[in-house]
Amino acid sequence: METGGVFRVDEAPPRDLGIHSAIPGDEGDDDLPVYVPRDFDFRLRNALGVNGVDRGAFVVMVGGSSTGKTRSLYEAVYELVPTWALVQPADAAELLFLKGAPPRRSVVWLDELQRYLGAEPPLSSECVRALIRAGNLVVGTLWPDQYAAWTAGHDDVHRLVKAATVIPVPDDLTDQEEQEAEAVAERDSRIRRALKTRDTGLTQALAGGPALVMCWEQPVNPYVKAIITAAADAHRLGVQSPLTESLLVEAMAGYLQGRQRVRSPGEWLPEALPHATRPQFGEVSALTPADGGRPGRLAGYTVADYLAQHLRRVRRVETVPHEAWQALVTRLSRSTDLWHVAESALARLRCRYAEGALRRLAEEFRDSRAASRLADLFVRQGRFADAVTVLDAEWSDEQTRSQLARTRELRRRVDAIRPRAIAGDQAARERLADILLDGGECDDLRLRAQRGDRPAAERLVDLLVARGCVREIRKRAELGDLYAAEALCDLYVAWGERDLLEARAQAGDTAAQLRLSKVHPRQGSAETELAELRAAADDGHPEAGPHLCALLFELRDEARLKAELHAGTAGAADRLVALYMAGESTTPERLVQLRGFGLHADGRNVQAIHP
Repeated sequence: METGGVFRVDEAPPRDLGIHSAIPGDEGDDDLPVYVPRDFDFRLRNALGVNGVDRGAFVVMVGGSSTGKTRSLYEAVYELVPTWALVQPADAAELLFLKGAPPRRSVVWLDELQRYLGAEPPLSSECVRALIRAGNLVVGTLWPDQYAAWTAGHDDVHRLVKAATVIPVPDDLTDQEEQEAEAVAERDSRIRRALKTRDTGLTQALAGGPALVMCWEQPVNPYVKAIITAAADAHRLGVQSPLTESLLVEAMAGYLQGRQRVRSPGEWLPEALPHATRPQFGEVSALTPADGGRPGRLAGYTVADYLAQHLRRVRRVETVPHEAWQALVTRLSRSTDLWHVAESALARLRCRYAEGALRRLAEEFRDSRAASRLADLFVRQGRFADAVTVLDAEWSDEQTRSQLARTRELRRRVDAIRPRAIAGDQAARERLADILLDGGECDDLRLRAQRGDRPAAERLVDLLVARGCVREIRKRAELGDLYAAEALCDLYVAWGERDLLEARAQAGDTAAQLRLSKVHPRQGSAETELAELRAAADDGHPEAGPHLCALLFELRDEARLKAELHAGTAGAADRLVALYMAGESTTPERLVQLRGFGLHADGRNVQAIHP
């Protein structure tokens, strides 16, 4: 029986709500395993019942894949409001349609909430408020890194997620939950079997996680591993839509060895797909076909959440091959996916692929924000004519018009400097490189500082520190800039450069004298801090990535900073460029080339000028 065109909570099929199929049991049926009570159940029911049933509520379960988020949420609403209608919208547009005349006494089920937050148009806070005011329960699930990403900004969608009541779901059971599971295991063979599974948690074992990992680690042929890895890497780069067969075939080529690529690409899919989509337990498979909207139509394939999260950790610092980047840039059809690919490429200094994605967004989707980002990239590459062309494409927003005027002004400035730089004037070469590196921001501040603008001078020093421009900071300090002297000494303290501090202290530098006692060997104690920051970054804490990269910069650990760059960690690109700048052995031109043109897919420096 349906209510208002949707199921009642107590009549909705649990599998349709996103609850993972479980490993088989001795009982031989496909019913849900007996629910193991969780420590957070009281908080969850309190959020839904006391605050929600009378007044409405917005509750989000935040935890890793296969940790029991959806099952716990289902058990709670089933217990509290079994006769309420359950609304499970296909997309955000369907939900936004309800804003004007919201239902009542309904549970709005948003499993995988990121699909609605990143939709076109996205779910809005106004819509959720309207649903709550009508007395409905709006519930959803997110991974920790997704929650961090959707709360890091200040747009409406970020404010929406911040306003939710969050119930954290740990990866592992507590001691009390383990005891509950042991008791349940006496009457449920699946719980009993899952508790005996090594190297994974109860909920992950129940969902068939180990079997999915085995499907990737020990595939029946290399094409299975290639197609699963291609799908998982796309997920790692932020793609949420199902991947089409043509995209997967093109992308998986990058994960095959030479002799495996000799066969026709048309043979790869028949070799890989049957095994990758074969259910391991119940309905669990590495890749799952996605509905294309009408009978007989296939939208593509999605990778299992558990496997995607596992490979995100296993392949965290692995490079994504050219074929995969190219397939994503050229074949994705949703603008939100292209944005995620562009941002991922920029974070990894894969500028070639960022350009392709941003160009499609600007030209095909008429996205002025993408045009702005693309023009910024062109300016860093010295391609001012291309930047002007992109910005001078009849955009209606004032910000783009202002950027166009700024770009033309920068072009005039660069054209005036370039002849002297070509003639070998070192100061002109450095100024030209500086303008290209940051779009003239530091150059503007220098001009203002020369006119006596003290805030501009201090802001300039802060930017120079962030960019590792030790030589210029030292020069400003020697000219009597106390703020620069303090910043230079802070850098020496961070790097453990006691000899350099002592030299400045003996020369009468008060800032150096005050900081000498703060210099301590750091490498040993830093390892624990690095491990904690890396774990926090993996869990999606937005501030952890920049702090991790800042610490690696202070340690001057180029190898691990490069690894964070390959992982796409926030701040890694800027800190790596700053590290090279601080070394004072890399020419300004090479830094401009790295920041503007970036790296090849495999992590090698791009040597040739961009075509």
